[in-house]
Amino acid sequence: MRAFWIFGVLHGLIGTAIFFLTLHPLRDALDAHALDLARTGGAWQAMQGLALMIAAHATRARIAGALIAGGTALSCAMLYFIIFTGLRPPIIVLVPIGGSIAMLGWVGLLAARLRTH
Repeated sequence: MRAFWIFGVLHGLIGTAIFFLTLHPLRDALDAHALDLARTGGAWQAMQGLALMIAAHATRARIAGALIAGGTALSCAMLYFIIFTGLRPPIIVLVPIGGSIAMLGWVGLLAARLRTH
């Protein structure tokens, strides 16, 4: 479960950095839509990092943690690719798929908690 803690911190760091960059350096470099996407993506990624740190302490949350980590990485990587390149590749569908996978991880965290009590 140590890996979940590390991935959680990394997701939190990257998300916070992206969010911070939208407040200063990226504010003038991106159009309004891309800036909004970057802020949303950064905040969402940081929040998912917190979920992974919670999963690191749950005894039965391995699958949930893996879903949160993988779904968040997939969704955010695709989102940041779109934001910073301006391209909209056909695999853009990976953004909501990754988000859905991460949400399944949250359901898994709840299930793991209910099973332990």
